[in-house]
Amino acid sequence: MVRGAITRLLRRRPGAGRGRMDRRLTTLALVLAVSGLSLATGSVAHAAERPMKVALIVGPVGEQLTPVYIGFAQEAAKAAVAQGATVARAYSPQATPDKVLAAVRDADIVVYLGHGVGFPNPYSALPLPDRTNGWGLQGPKARGTNEDSWRDGTLAYFGEEWIVAHARPAPGFVMIYSNACYAPGAGEGGYAQASPEEAAARVANYARPAFALGASAYFATDFSAGAAQLVGSMLRDPSRSYGQIFASDPRFVPAALQRHPLAGAAGREVWLHRSPYLNGITDYWYAFAGNPALAPRAGRTSSASQPVSTPAGPPANEVVGIASHYSFTRGFEERATVGLPDALGGRATLSVNGWVVVCADRCARIPVVDSCPCYWGTPGQRVVNLSVTAWSLVSSAPLEKGLIRVTLYLNGSYPAEALRQPAPTRLHETGPLRVGSLAPRTR
Repeated sequence: MVRGAITRLLRRRPGAGRGRMDRRLTTLALVLAVSGLSLATGSVAHAAERPMKVALIVGPVGEQLTPVYIGFAQEAAKAAVAQGATVARAYSPQATPDKVLAAVRDADIVVYLGHGVGFPNPYSALPLPDRTNGWGLQGPKARGTNEDSWRDGTLAYFGEEWIVAHARPAPGFVMIYSNACYAPGAGEGGYAQASPEEAAARVANYARPAFALGASAYFATDFSAGAAQLVGSMLRDPSRSYGQIFASDPRFVPAALQRHPLAGAAGREVWLHRSPYLNGITDYWYAFAGNPALAPRAGRTSSASQPVSTPAGPPANEVVGIASHYSFTRGFEERATVGLPDALGGRATLSVNGWVVVCADRCARIPVVDSCPCYWGTPGQRVVNLSVTAWSLVSSAPLEKGLIRVTLYLNGSYPAEALRQPAPTRLHETGPLRVGSLAPRTR
């Protein structure tokens, strides 16, 4: 979904075709893109061991709006070059997954402009990490244009699972979302505005894959040329704190700031900025997640921001870690199943290829039918991905919790302590499964 200075231009939904355009706002957006919005970025590069690298991604948002977004990206590029940084670009219609990953590799700042789908949203009661909190790029049926139809395959959503599995920016990098729906907390035109709790959850969810990759901060802006403002401010004086950088935008209003704690690390917060902007609409146009006292220079070198290393060699039978959940695997709808990271023996066979015992509030023996990236090798790695039915077998926690701590027994045998407990601590076997249509995976 598209937001910011373009919020009401394109009223479209995931899977929908092109929406109606408001011609007056289209004209306004084009004027914003080509008018003198350049920033006073200075001209002296900061000394560094190597030049800072800024990656700029512009996904397809239609033939009219893509040039607007490219204009915003070019403003950010000017701000970066003026400070001696190198710039890698992946602009639609060349924003293919491979070119985007090449641009992002070793980048100190990653800027994404394009469609976005976050969570919570009006379309699904469950988070879908294969398509949410990520990037909308050229799809499998892209035709060398800026067409942006999810249904037609010219656009594809690459969610947080894909990003964590494949993107490799520099340790301590900064993630910036510009004019992408949900990223700063607000949703789309035509829907009720988000509550503070919903907005904070959206920002936290969008920031999660960035932090899993070792980011030091997350920003989201719907302000015109907001990404250029952030890039320029960050590179001009990397000793300034992220809180100071956030407040440096000329549209920042102190009274509009709301601060919420962010789980996962001491000192991290979600900052929401709810203020009037385009056409006087008051919404969550601007956001930050991270430690506001941290500075880009410190964030770049902090060992705390480095992805974790994963020991090599075969895994032990008993693995303690975090479990997530997914909606289903084709052929096993409404069944208790799991997917495992490849490092723990996961295979995407869409058939039963092993059994594990998962223990949380209770233990259950569950078949392995799939594999998952599961953020493996990052601070946010999961040891198992539970189907919704499997989640309910082992945990009383609501799905909204998102993650639970589990002990995984890879040999598929109940531990002795579980065998000594009465039901429902130890559940019955899930039993044989009848495999349905073995259609391609959708998650």
